[in-house]
Amino acid sequence: MINKGTKLDNNINIKLRRNISVSYVYNFLLQLNITSAIWVLYLAFKGMSLTEIGIIESIYHITGVLFELPTGAIADLYGKKFTVILGRFLSVISCVLMITSNSFIGFAISFVLCAASNNLNSGSGEALIYDSLKELGEEERYKKIWGNLAFIISISQGIAVLLGGILSDVNFLYAYIVGTLIQIVALISSFSFSEPPVHKNEEEDESRGNAIAYQVATSINVLKARKVVFYLILFSALVGSLQTTVFFYSQKYFSDLSYSKTLIAVICAVGSAIEAVSSKYAYKFEELFKLRGTLISIALANIFALLGLALSKNLAAVFFIMTSINGGLAYTIFSDHINKRIPSEYRATILSVDSLFFSVFMISVFPLFGVLAERIGFSITFGTIALLYVPVMIFLMLKLKKHRDIEEGEIVIEEVNYQ
Repeated sequence: MINKGTKLDNNINIKLRRNISVSYVYNFLLQLNITSAIWVLYLAFKGMSLTEIGIIESIYHITGVLFELPTGAIADLYGKKFTVILGRFLSVISCVLMITSNSFIGFAISFVLCAASNNLNSGSGEALIYDSLKELGEEERYKKIWGNLAFIISISQGIAVLLGGILSDVNFLYAYIVGTLIQIVALISSFSFSEPPVHKNEEEDESRGNAIAYQVATSINVLKARKVVFYLILFSALVGSLQTTVFFYSQKYFSDLSYSKTLIAVICAVGSAIEAVSSKYAYKFEELFKLRGTLISIALANIFALLGLALSKNLAAVFFIMTSINGGLAYTIFSDHINKRIPSEYRATILSVDSLFFSVFMISVFPLFGVLAERIGFSITFGTIALLYVPVMIFLMLKLKKHRDIEEGEIVIEEVNYQ
């Protein structure tokens, strides 16, 4: 006779394994954002100045700062699947507003909803995958699976920017209508996820007052105790903000160099394709250079790419693509090292801290870039941002070295005591 408990466990395992394949489909659709490479041009077409565009992007990231930790806590407390689905609802509404708005206020509201939808997805989607593997006892597969997922995401982004560029050359509205339909399909696919079980301390659950505040406070305490995670998150956010700033403003930079929208889309698509390969094989790069060598390589390559954009207009596309390579490496490697250092019951909240710091960097860097680009030009602005990043990256590298040495020393002591 088949044991009912065993049968139930098998059903759960099948659902958890299915989460991986569902995540591939869902994230492909999620990242098939065909307006990602044209929204700066679209807002400019609608009459927004570069300064207004910078402010709108800052509003997006201010929303991210305000919502990031609460949405991560909601995911840990009420379920990652629920949070992902809610995020897609808001995304669809945001897309509709982008089509119907013609004013700064309308676009700002759209960006607020877009930020909230991404907040709801940011820690939840990643935590859902890692916790599914953890429940299956297969955490060691995460780096390769996340690399595969990053590959799919980058390919999707490449297709999106290419399709978006072609459609926008015909009519901006067509691109936004198709983008809205894709987000609706992504919403439908999100219902296929299964919630992975997370084992919590029941006594702690019963003693909580404000559940969300408790979740956030406890997650912050975890970060205080695990400084390596904290500085990895800061480094990840810094690299991510750098790549995002270059990606979006390069649309206008290339346009000023008389590139057509289709050619800009092709450049972005090539960058996404190379980023996909970079993400997929990031684990091999890290095996060769180890974490410390990888971080140094990413930092130096990003500075070099910014300086290249500043000094060589003829090779601007090459240096743009270099930032894509760095982004692919960082996306996979940071995710793996952060996830394996944090407990499941606080995973979505702590991963939301990563997005929060990304937003903090973007709030300061993105509008600054827009103002500088309008006043002194893109070339000098790229060089200025490169120089500003140097001391920040050196500081983070020194802090990571210090706390990784402490972490490794604590592991050795634990092993000696265990023996």
